[in-house]
Amino acid sequence: MAESRTVQARLLRGVILLLFGLLVGDLFYMQIVRHDHYEGLSLRNRQVRVRVRPPRGRILDRESRILADNIYMADITLPRHSLGDAGPDSTLSRLIRWLGLPRDETLERLASQLEQGRARLTLVANAEMPQIATVEERRRDLPGAEVESRARRRYLYGGLFAHLIGYVGEVTPEEIAAAGGGEVPVYRPGDTIGRQGLEALREEMLRGQVGLTLHEVNAAGRNVGRNEVVLRPVLPGEDIQLTLSLVLQDSLAAAMRGRPGCAVAMALPGGEILAAVSNPVYDPNMMTTGISTAEWERLQDDPGHPFLNRIVQATYPPGSPYKIVTSLCGLANGVVGTHTAFDPCFGGYRFGNRIFHCWNRGGHGSLDHIGALVHSCDVFYYQLGQRVTLEQLNETATALGLGRTTGSPFPGEAAGIIPTSDWYDRRYGPRRWTRGVLLNNAIGQGEILVTPLQMAVMTARVATSGRCAAPRFVLGGPEPTPAFAPGAFPIAERHMEWMRHSLEQVVDIGTGTAARLHAVEVAGKTGTAQNPHGEDHAWFVCFAPASSPEVAFVIILEHAGHGGAVAAPVAARWLTTFFAWSGRGAA
Repeated sequence: MAESRTVQARLLRGVILLLFGLLVGDLFYMQIVRHDHYEGLSLRNRQVRVRVRPPRGRILDRESRILADNIYMADITLPRHSLGDAGPDSTLSRLIRWLGLPRDETLERLASQLEQGRARLTLVANAEMPQIATVEERRRDLPGAEVESRARRRYLYGGLFAHLIGYVGEVTPEEIAAAGGGEVPVYRPGDTIGRQGLEALREEMLRGQVGLTLHEVNAAGRNVGRNEVVLRPVLPGEDIQLTLSLVLQDSLAAAMRGRPGCAVAMALPGGEILAAVSNPVYDPNMMTTGISTAEWERLQDDPGHPFLNRIVQATYPPGSPYKIVTSLCGLANGVVGTHTAFDPCFGGYRFGNRIFHCWNRGGHGSLDHIGALVHSCDVFYYQLGQRVTLEQLNETATALGLGRTTGSPFPGEAAGIIPTSDWYDRRYGPRRWTRGVLLNNAIGQGEILVTPLQMAVMTARVATSGRCAAPRFVLGGPEPTPAFAPGAFPIAERHMEWMRHSLEQVVDIGTGTAARLHAVEVAGKTGTAQNPHGEDHAWFVCFAPASSPEVAFVIILEHAGHGGAVAAPVAARWLTTFFAWSGRGAA
């Protein structure tokens, strides 16, 4: 009996020793042999990599006033797995109940985010303070819920610069894939990307560099705020400074009073765009806060086309300002002199069996070349148009910047149309058109189409004999160079001087007197362009001071009537602001 107990005791001691040995061996294996492996697993269990979005670069005006920046808003977010656990006591269900959210709509929205591959699901975007307080006060009952701050783009002046600056929107899966980025992707679902204007054109500069940090978390997955390690620094986006002035842009928008159309002001000779307004406008802030489908469709269907950048995308018949091209073409090709007079104007010109009317149905009588330009006599230009060729008109117009894109950074810039004989052959067929088209072309009608920015370039080249630089919207970069090398401009300087003097007379005693200023001489040309879709468009192009130009200004008001009566006064109001801004004064 005693011997049996001794054997049992020995067996028990042996089992205990064996188990102890196994335990010691296992500890030795885990802590010594596989130390590195299990340490890595431990770190991964309590450390998470966090992608840090960089703040987007600001957009400034030429005097460093902020036009677009970022404001920070709070989102209430949940882990991805929350959608799979929507029981009555889950974090998701509690938040839906406590925040008063519509359950079905909320679950549908979160499911859509899950499909997009978002790292965390946004339950409430741009949360209000009572909602934030609810989450913070009940953290113990809401495991996994977080209040996260994120930047939202803000456009401080609403639609004032909308067609130039553009807006940002949420990135698409295709854009995420195209951008790549390896371990730290450039974009993730929920990020924003430039959608229009300079926001899109300068996206790479503005977006900055995404950062990556290592955060320590507790068992509930909350950041405990210790031992944060920067794996990749976050670099803010670069600021962009525009050539435009807030003061001049605001003045131009006020002078236009929201009327449909476009106006552009260009500094001479450097080519900086000082102000550019396209009406109607839209508010880009709507895009950053989440625009409804109904509101988006309303904007898309708006007959005023608020998304159309009329500065470079809209084309119009140039009307009477094109007489500048016709006159210079006639002078350059020796078919007319500076004092040439044709048959008197009695209100119309017969060509074949058709009468082409002058805008002044009572007629202008006998006018020489300068008088015809000053008073915008159509009959004189009908006769001049019969003495030049389409190719000659095209050559002069091209030299002045028409019929081709200006080199602006904006996509979709229209080239316009300056017809040639080949163009008419392609459109109507060989010998299926007559030289009668030259009558309309000579006064800027017919098939000729231009953009407002092209007209600003034309006006600038007339003011400087081609010595101005191409239009610029952003400061910085290489020094701008003139469009033509010294002496290379194809129109004689004596003809350019005559044109500048004639345009000064247009404002002094002709059709543009509504643009006169007391202290500064203005040179310009009015225009009333026929519009096949409604009332005539009102044009006015000018530069000032006439003797030493500092700025070229162009405006077109759609369906507004006569340029001299409607557009020229807008130019006068804006030029008054410009010269006050520049320190000269023009009252």
